[in-house]
Amino acid sequence: MPQNSRLRRSQEINLLDGRSITVIDKLGEGGQGTVYRVCLNDTMEDRALKWYFIEKVRNPHAFYNNLKDNIEKGAPSSAFVWPEELTEWVDGTFGYIMRIFPGQYKDFSKYLMARVKFGSYGAMVNAALNIVSAFKALHNKGYNYQDLNDGNFSIEPRMGDVLICDNDNIMGHGQSSGILGKARYMAPEVVRGDIAPNRQTDRFSLGVILFMLLVGDHPLEGAKTNVPALINKYDKKFFGTEPLFIFDENDNSNMPVQGLHKNAISFWPCIPKFMQKAFSKSFSQESLLKGAGRLQEQEWLHLLVQLKSSIAKCPRCGSEMFIESNGETMCPDCKSLIKPVGYLKFAKRRSNIEISVPIFEGIRLYEYHMNDGSEDYQTEAAVVLAKPGKFGLQNCSRHLWTVTAVDGRTSTRQQGDVAILGLGFKIDFGNGNTAEIVPN
Repeated sequence: MPQNSRLRRSQEINLLDGRSITVIDKLGEGGQGTVYRVCLNDTMEDRALKWYFIEKVRNPHAFYNNLKDNIEKGAPSSAFVWPEELTEWVDGTFGYIMRIFPGQYKDFSKYLMARVKFGSYGAMVNAALNIVSAFKALHNKGYNYQDLNDGNFSIEPRMGDVLICDNDNIMGHGQSSGILGKARYMAPEVVRGDIAPNRQTDRFSLGVILFMLLVGDHPLEGAKTNVPALINKYDKKFFGTEPLFIFDENDNSNMPVQGLHKNAISFWPCIPKFMQKAFSKSFSQESLLKGAGRLQEQEWLHLLVQLKSSIAKCPRCGSEMFIESNGETMCPDCKSLIKPVGYLKFAKRRSNIEISVPIFEGIRLYEYHMNDGSEDYQTEAAVVLAKPGKFGLQNCSRHLWTVTAVDGRTSTRQQGDVAILGLGFKIDFGNGNTAEIVPN
């Protein structure tokens, strides 16, 4: 390895803005370079420095200038650990500084290996929502990520906050960094060599990440991929020319294998049917072979908020579970059958997705539900309360609700009040955003 790929402890490096940093120690190493802990000499604050193996960078000067442009434009959202400043060139190579992850954030790979677990279903779904929101902001700002994989994320397990790293290969739409991605996460058309990474291939990779986050196994790794080693020739076959979803509705030849894909077998039945349908669409043959039908970030947001509002506790054993709005759900732990009395069916679809919330004790609604223009999936706005034979919805928001009974009589509910959820009743949450109570 060239000497200029290594930095010495206590070595000083100048930044492009005139500041300087001092190397403290090595944090890690990847395919493109080494990451060091450094100190800003003017403020004594710690930062991470990525220092490139220049021979691994295609067209280094163009790469350097793209990083410079991205730094000037700023991060699409606070979730991205965005390049903060470039170094000057030193002996033919360079680097950039970025903030260091707080200690409470854990690598996504540790969740996949069950070395770290989420504190709750809510935290897990929050992580999914935070990832999708970040990539929506990225794409809306005109960028492609191009190298989306499990190594990009660190997640706080208690609340599901997310930090996204490795942002140096991000390019504007239509541009290419020369990095194709990581095996198992690249879109099949990229694996086949048909096209370079773009916004649509990002969306395939995003679907893979969401499936692994919620189901715990890879969506294309089943019986067909159960070979001694996934070497390059198999990579192209299983993830490029002959990819098949492990729960494909028309072809069961790649189903999960007992004892090998335990998470997929256990958790797929536990997610509601609307999420199963979304994943089936994301990994259909139309998507895998033609790049068609992939969900956009906006669609994932609506589905994931609905998933968050389906989290309940089993009344028999107290385990967390997702419950269906319409139909029965079996508790994954005690096998009790849970059937809500009904559900709130919202009048307005969002991104052509029907929005519903089961009526079951403890189910929560968010500011998102109060206003069909809101994407606030964190601020709690209502909670379902239960008494024997009766359910109510407590207004935890600042919105004034109007409740219309079956006979046409109306009443209002302000913050702290409870609206009785009678079948056929309608609630206007404000701004003309209404939901009807429908029996199950």
